[in-house]
Amino acid sequence: MRFPNTKKQPAHCKGRLKAAFQQNFQTILGILSMETRKTVRLILRPWALTDAEAVYEQARNPKIGAMCGWHPHASVSESREIIEHILHKPHSFAICLEDNQAIGSIGLLFQDDSNLPLSDHEAEIGYWLGEVFWGKGYTTEAVQSIVAYAFEELSLVRLWAGAYQKNIPSQRVLEKCGFYPHHTEERFFSKPTGETHRAVIYVLEKA
Repeated sequence: MRFPNTKKQPAHCKGRLKAAFQQNFQTILGILSMETRKTVRLILRPWALTDAEAVYEQARNPKIGAMCGWHPHASVSESREIIEHILHKPHSFAICLEDNQAIGSIGLLFQDDSNLPLSDHEAEIGYWLGEVFWGKGYTTEAVQSIVAYAFEELSLVRLWAGAYQKNIPSQRVLEKCGFYPHHTEERFFSKPTGETHRAVIYVLEKA
C-alpha cells in the first residue's frame, strides 16, 4: 500500500510549479478562445493532433523547410510532436480548404517566441503552404485575414515579417498585403536549424 507523500516542497519549487500551471492554463484558455476564421476560399482554425498526417504530407518537402528555416519533417510522429509543442498554441492557425484538411500554417509570434526585437503591441507573422498549393493566392488570402485579426481583434499596432532574400514569392505576398521592406538582416538566425540567412525584414503599421 502506497501512502501519499506528505513531505513539504520547498517554496521555490512551489513557485515554479505554480508559474508552470498558470502558463499552461493561460495557453489552454487562449486556444479555446480562438475562433475559426473563414475567407473566400479558406478556413483558418486551431490546430489538432489529428492534423499530423496532413502536415507530414506537405512538410516533408525539403523546399518548404529551406524557405522557412526548419528541417523537412521525417515522419508523421515528428509532425504530431511539432503540432503538440509548437503549433498548438494561441494565435496559431491551420490553413485549410473547404474539406478542412490542413495545407499550411499561419500565425503570430510575440516577444518570447520571435527572433525580432518586438515591443508591446507588436507581433511577427509567419506562414508556410504546401508546394502543390503555391501560386493560387491562398497565402495572400490567409495573411490578409490574420492582419485583420491582429489589428482589429488583438489591437496590435505593428506587424513584422522576415523573408529570406531568395524567397521572392514570400516577399511578393507581404508586399501585396501592404507590408514594406524595413531593413535587411545579414545573419537572420533560425532556431530549428541553427543556421543564419540573409533576410529582408518587412513591417506593416496599423492604419
